[in-house]
Amino acid sequence: MDYVVYEDTPRADIWIKLIIILPSALLLITSIILLPVDLSATLYFILMALLLGIIFLFVIPVKYSILNSSIRIQFRGPLAFAIPFETIVTVRQARWSTVGINLPANMSQSNAVEIVRHRRMSVTITPADKQAFIHSFEKAIKDWQQQQ
Repeated sequence: MDYVVYEDTPRADIWIKLIIILPSALLLITSIILLPVDLSATLYFILMALLLGIIFLFVIPVKYSILNSSIRIQFRGPLAFAIPFETIVTVRQARWSTVGINLPANMSQSNAVEIVRHRRMSVTITPADKQAFIHSFEKAIKDWQQQQ
């Protein structure tokens, strides 16, 4: 049975919020401009703005959890992504550029943590307290290795 060792929330910044809000806002502004010209186009633009907003809400993580045997990235609703300790090589501060699955809530690379996996793509996240996250992971994986 898995239990939670450490939990953290994503560190969000204004740039990610703009990336989420700006495209939907531009689509809504376009729909208002098109309202006197074409009602069906207006409805399409409103629908696209809502759909884009919903997609962005479900793609940005809401919680990072270190369990006793995995790291879990929780999205809104029932969506989650688990990374078992068996596949993790190390967890470290992210380098300048990372190739892999990027799930940031922050545009600053200094806040990013890279989860390097064996024979799989790395995962980059941005916990609010990066040092506590890394320290808690190191303690959890050490305990997990002793149980193996």
